[in-house]
Amino acid sequence: MTPERYQKILHWLNAHPAAKRLVILLNHWLPVVPFVCYPVLLVLLNLQWFRLLRGGLDQTALDFMQCIARAILVPGFVFLGGTLLRKKLNFPRPYEQPGFTPLVEKEIHGQSFPSRHALSAAVLAAVWLSFYPAVGGVMVAVTVAICVLRVLAGVHFPRDVIAGALLGFSLGIVGMRLL
Repeated sequence: MTPERYQKILHWLNAHPAAKRLVILLNHWLPVVPFVCYPVLLVLLNLQWFRLLRGGLDQTALDFMQCIARAILVPGFVFLGGTLLRKKLNFPRPYEQPGFTPLVEKEIHGQSFPSRHALSAAVLAAVWLSFYPAVGGVMVAVTVAICVLRVLAGVHFPRDVIAGALLGFSLGIVGMRLL
């Protein structure tokens, strides 16, 4: 995204103060949703596992315990891998371009690709989809919203959030099926 193109977005947001405030507010708080919902998922899974254990430690309970382990390991490995990848690539952020003024001021330089917010939200959405598809669908929508907001805030290029979301979602789906 060029500074000129982003300035058009910023100009529109400045002309619509309510929309501007909403983008700033959602950019700050919406990324919290996947991280708050993830422990809820783990509690639900463990409650289901305890119900299975009431019947004794049989193969069904052991298999479900492996599912819970996947729900913990897959996001952890994807997050770690994404963090290492972005550190290694160290792509600049949009606001590091001359003439680019972001909506949300940041002081972080580099490490823009892939977006860790998008990656994390997407992998958690994939995990939710594995157990509770309806909630997983909502989490996919939250991920898309986070991606759009990160670009509107001027802290990521579209390529950063698209790559983060695709990487997180695809590795999440594959990890939940193969691990």
